[in-house]
Amino acid sequence: MSLAISTSGLDVNQFRMNSTAHNVANTNTENFHSQQVVSSENASENNTASGTSVNAVKKSAETGVNISSEMTDMKQSEVVYKANAKAVQVQDKAMGTLLDTVA
Repeated sequence: MSLAISTSGLDVNQFRMNSTAHNVANTNTENFHSQQVVSSENASENNTASGTSVNAVKKSAETGVNISSEMTDMKQSEVVYKANAKAVQVQDKAMGTLLDTVA
């Protein structure tokens, strides 16, 4: 697994968490349209995964914020963020071990 894949996952999920926080903070704002982050997998030249990226931030056609949906999205982003952070940590440790072996 490439470090770039995990760090791109961290970036996208941080973006999602920020979007959710923005939506929740504006729950009582009149005529507020919640936003949704649209992301996709990046493909490299040989069609292997190379991470994810944010494609767009779309506004909902309807006004208002669905708090239960926002909380579900936030929890999902948190879990995926933690998984990517753990992958980065494991890769960092493996690289350190490899460098210790070479030195």
